[in-house]
Amino acid sequence: MNLPSNLNFLLVEDLVSDTFLLQRQLKKISHNPEIRFVDSEISLINALKTYIPDIVITDFNLVGMNAFDVIRIIKNYNDKIPVVVITGNLKYEADKGELLKKGAKGFFLKEPINTLNERLAPLFKEIIAAEKEKLDRLSVERRKYATNKSNSDFLRQYTFGTNETAETKAEAEETKSKSVIDSIRNFFRK
Repeated sequence: MNLPSNLNFLLVEDLVSDTFLLQRQLKKISHNPEIRFVDSEISLINALKTYIPDIVITDFNLVGMNAFDVIRIIKNYNDKIPVVVITGNLKYEADKGELLKKGAKGFFLKEPINTLNERLAPLFKEIIAAEKEKLDRLSVERRKYATNKSNSDFLRQYTFGTNETAETKAEAEETKSKSVIDSIRNFFRK
């Protein structure tokens, strides 16, 4: 079940062993993904300054913060980046509804880890399809705008072009009149 190549993932995880397991699962989903890891609020904020992930995957419970904090930070930075929450502890499943209300796109248990890729892939496909649909809509809107702008520019040019011609004729006649007046003055000065 492969997603597009070269997806950019940001993993927010404070257990090194879990980062390696998650990395292995993500490589089963997407060919040649770029995966970056952060383990604290400061490293998350710093990463977001230089890296734009396609999807953020965060553990629920981290040292010094939790998934709610991660969602808040991500949404403050760029509310279009999808956040998926994973946890190894069943007690956090009670928070699933609130996490989804706050903006998480999904909530998954880590275990069994060897099937996590199969559980994440459909959600990732849905996220990517929704983003593609948005981009397609934007593309259509841009084409409409460009067409409308071209039409309006054409009409403006046609309309104002006529006015500009009239203005140009008026300016030419004014210049010609000034020139005739200047010629008459010069004639009488001699």
